[in-house]
Amino acid sequence: MSPLGGAVTMDVDGKGKVWASAPDGVLQFDPVSEKFTDFKSTLPFKNNKGTNSTYGAAGDRDGNGWWAQMAFDTIGKADIATGKVIEITLPSLKSELDRATPAQRAFYEGFDERTNGNPLPWSQGPRRMGTDKNGDVLWVGNSWGATLARIDTKTLETTIVPFPDKTMQPYHIAVDNNHNVWANLWTSDNVAKYDPAAGKWTTFELPVRGTEIRHVSLLERDGVTKVIVPVYRSSQMGVLTLRSEADLAALKAQAAR
Repeated sequence: MSPLGGAVTMDVDGKGKVWASAPDGVLQFDPVSEKFTDFKSTLPFKNNKGTNSTYGAAGDRDGNGWWAQMAFDTIGKADIATGKVIEITLPSLKSELDRATPAQRAFYEGFDERTNGNPLPWSQGPRRMGTDKNGDVLWVGNSWGATLARIDTKTLETTIVPFPDKTMQPYHIAVDNNHNVWANLWTSDNVAKYDPAAGKWTTFELPVRGTEIRHVSLLERDGVTKVIVPVYRSSQMGVLTLRSEADLAALKAQAAR
């Protein structure tokens, strides 16, 4: 069995199973039987294009596992019904491809040093992901492409959603109970929310600089949503508490007294 590794992340699927990244795929852990199941990427760990490594893992509500192969713009699915591995290749950044000359494209065709941190210029760079536990959607944060990948967990239909600015590089994705997608932007000291129903972005600025936040999690309890991020560079934790319209009205009334 593979060890835990890659950029280790864990998630609990809708069936109560735990999914965690391994260097060459993903592991499922059943806390009842205390049994591990190993799912490996079909791409070899090392090939003539570079070194493959898992970056991020998630479980969906149907009990399937998912993981990102960042260096090769590939998303893996552990299909729990069949026990097989399915892989999806994300589309390259067309704007970057169009800028490349034929000679540059030929050079990168033979580029054999591809790794998570040494990508092709038109790579999406899928990192840590999150599933909608109240829907059939996987959201992937594409760090190099400054995009989200929306993947239908049943049909595998894939859509790329650009961030409002190319400098907004997502690192980790969490999805709340209302289907909103939350992403920490590790290069810009912001947390972003995407409302897929409205196609609307909202950004929240952190009160410190140089945060380099690499994880995001949600606490949804008693009708209150809190977005939690570890702020590595200043050794702090950030907690963003969302206010409802009623909360804001109460505060305005209090300030007017």
